[in-house]
Amino acid sequence: MKLIKLVWRIILNIKIITITLFLLSSLALNVVLFIGGSLYSSVNSGFEIITGVQTVSSKNQAIIKKLGNDLLAEQQQLKTKSKLVESTVQCASEIGNGRQLKAQLAGISGQLSALRGARSALESRIESQTNQLVSERAENQKLKSQLMLCSSSKQNTD
Repeated sequence: MKLIKLVWRIILNIKIITITLFLLSSLALNVVLFIGGSLYSSVNSGFEIITGVQTVSSKNQAIIKKLGNDLLAEQQQLKTKSKLVESTVQCASEIGNGRQLKAQLAGISGQLSALRGARSALESRIESQTNQLVSERAENQKLKSQLMLCSSSKQNTD
């Protein structure tokens, strides 16, 4: 029985030691992974400075950075092109509006010239009627003066 208790204690102690080692190794691995990125970056930079040779990861980072910059430049070009297309469409609509206004102006000019022609015709009619009235008044005055002369000569003869 003592032997079984002793074996049982040994198994429990091994179990506790195994679990403890597992948890400690997990904690150590997490710390290494957390610090590892900055540590790798430092070691990599030191290696590049000392040897002058660029590592694969730094080449890839440079390529990724260049591609990101290229992508930003293309997006900027697309924005510029879309603004240019909007401006072109707006200019085209303004040109269409200008043509429409020119057509309306031509119609209004035609109406204006017709109105000017009608006005000049009315002015000439008014002038002719005025001349006719002036001549009729002059004739009326002449007739009145003759009538006055005739009536005064009739009165003198009576």
